[in-house]
Amino acid sequence: MDQLNSIIGANIKHFRKAVKMSTTTLAELSNTSQSTISKIENGSSTSIEILIQICDALKISLNDILPAGLLPDQPDHSGKRQLLGLLDELTDAEIKTIQLLLSVNILPVIKQITPLLTALDELDEKSRNNLHTLFYSILNNR
Repeated sequence: MDQLNSIIGANIKHFRKAVKMSTTTLAELSNTSQSTISKIENGSSTSIEILIQICDALKISLNDILPAGLLPDQPDHSGKRQLLGLLDELTDAEIKTIQLLLSVNILPVIKQITPLLTALDELDEKSRNNLHTLFYSILNNR
């Protein structure tokens, strides 16, 4: 049973991190506490009701967090289900932006931006803060 709880906890953590969600946010969305989420992710047992609430918050099914082979073979649609759940939360404007990006060849633009992103990533914290301040000043002085 401990191994089952460990696998369930690891799977929950995997799906939570896949959507860049904190344990605090998951706790709020699943109507539990942050400590409960942390305990579950570390292999503690919990009720099926809490697991269902967590799965609902992550936009996955209970089957997605169970160990492979525990239930009869079913196709793995966990990533697809989670993506569709995230898409449901987008606004119409966000969906149109994504559609536009998918309809345009953005590869040349990405190739031009990549050196800039690399250079920004190599900045020290002070330089990054100065650049942030500059951009904030430009945007607010229009």
